Amino acid sequence: MIELLKNFKNKILNKNKLAKRFSLTYVIIGVLGAVFLDKLIRIFFEYNSFSQQGPLTFGILFVISTATILYLMINHMQKVIKRIETSYKELKRKDKDRLLPYEFALDNSVDAIYWFTLDSKFVYVNNAACTMLGYTKEEMLNMYLEDMDPTFNRNTAQNTMLQIKNCKNWSIETMQRKKDGNIINIEVSGHGFRHGGEVFICAFGRDITPRIAYRKKITDMNQKLQKSVDEKEILLKEIHHRVKNNMEIISSLLTMQYRRVHDEEIKYILKQSRSRINTMALVHEFLYLGENLAYINIEDYIERLIEDIRELYISNNTYLEVDLNIDKLIFSTNRCIQVGMVLHELCVNSLKYAFNKNRDNLLCIHIKKSTEMIHLKIRDNGKGLDDMHSLYKTDSIGMQLIHSIVEDQLDGEIKFKNNNGLECNIFFPLKEEE
Repeated sequence: MIELLKNFKNKILNKNKLAKRFSLTYVIIGVLGAVFLDKLIRIFFEYNSFSQQGPLTFGILFVISTATILYLMINHMQKVIKRIETSYKELKRKDKDRLLPYEFALDNSVDAIYWFTLDSKFVYVNNAACTMLGYTKEEMLNMYLEDMDPTFNRNTAQNTMLQIKNCKNWSIETMQRKKDGNIINIEVSGHGFRHGGEVFICAFGRDITPRIAYRKKITDMNQKLQKSVDEKEILLKEIHHRVKNNMEIISSLLTMQYRRVHDEEIKYILKQSRSRINTMALVHEFLYLGENLAYINIEDYIERLIEDIRELYISNNTYLEVDLNIDKLIFSTNRCIQVGMVLHELCVNSLKYAFNKNRDNLLCIHIKKSTEMIHLKIRDNGKGLDDMHSLYKTDSIGMQLIHSIVEDQLDGEIKFKNNNGLECNIFFPLKEEE
C-alpha cells in the first residue's frame, strides 16, 4: 500500500505533467488576459491621446495584467498542489491505520523476526529480536548476519541467504551472540519473498536454550535409566541362571538316587521327577540366554523340550517322527511353564504307552491361535484307549497335574478322543490373566 501511495504521488506531481498543466493554464489565462487587455486599451484610447500617455499607460496595464495572470496561475497551482498533498496524507494515514494491526503483531510476536537483504544485512527487526539479543533496532539495522551468529562468516552468510531463497522450507538450529557476549541456542526458519522489485529474506528465530538444556537433562536421565535397566537385566539373567543351576543340581541328585535304587517303580518316579524339573529349568535357560527377560518364543521352547524328552525316554534305535505345527506365539514365563508341563506329561504318556521299537512312531503337536482362544492338539499313532473316562478319573500324578494346570491355571478345557491313536485337544484363552 505504501508503494501504491508513492506511485500515486509521483503520478500527480510528475514534473513533465506539471509543466504541461502549467503551460496549458498559462495559455488559457494569457489568451483571456490579452483579449481583456485589448478591450481595455481600445476603450482607454477612445478618450485619451496615445502620443501623450500611451507608453506609460501601456506599460502599467501590461504589468497589471501580467501580475494578474501570474497570480491566477500560481494561486490555481497552489490549490491543486494543496489538494494533492491533502489526498496523499489522507491515503498515507489510512494505509498506516490498515497496517497498524500487522505492525502490532510483528512487534509483539514471541518469535524474533528479521528481514535480510541477499547480502545478509538487516533491514527490519521486531521487538522480540531486540529483546532476545539485547540490541536496539537502530543497532541491529547496521549489522549483518555474521555480526550476531558466530557460525557464519561473510561468504557463508551470503550463501545461506541464497539457500533460503531457493528452498521452500528452510530451518536450522544455530547459535547467536547477544550484546553482552552470551551465546544462546536458536531455532531459525526462513523464506524468501519479493518486495518493491527486490528479493528479501524473512527469518523467524526462537530461543531454544531452555529446550536444549531440558533435552540434555532428559538424555542424561535416559542414560541413567538405561544403565539401571541394563544392570537389572544382568541381575535377572543371573537369577535365572542360578535358578536353572539349582534345578540342575536337584536333577543331578535325583539321578544319583536313581542309580542307587533297584526298584523299577521308584526308578520311574525318579526319572519323571527329574524330567519335570528339567522342563521348568529349560524355561529359565531360555530366559537367561534370550534377549527378552519376560517372554519366550514358544516354538523354540517346545522343539528343545521334545528333544530333551526323547533323550530321556526313548532309546536311540526307536524311530520317532515329530510333526510340529505351531503359530507364532510369545508366552510369558508362567504360561510357558504351564504349557511346558502339560506337554511334558502328555508326551511322556505317549512315549511310554503308544510307541515301540518295531514301528514308525508319530507324535503330532499343533498349536493354533484364533481371535480369542489357543488350541493345543497332541496326537500319537498308538492304539488309543478303550475307556476315555479313565483319563478324567485317575490317581496318576501326571494326569492330575494336567487337569490342574489346564482347568485351574490356564482357565481352559481338555478333551480326549481316539483318532488313529490318542488325541488330546486343549483350549484356553489367548489373553493371559494378570
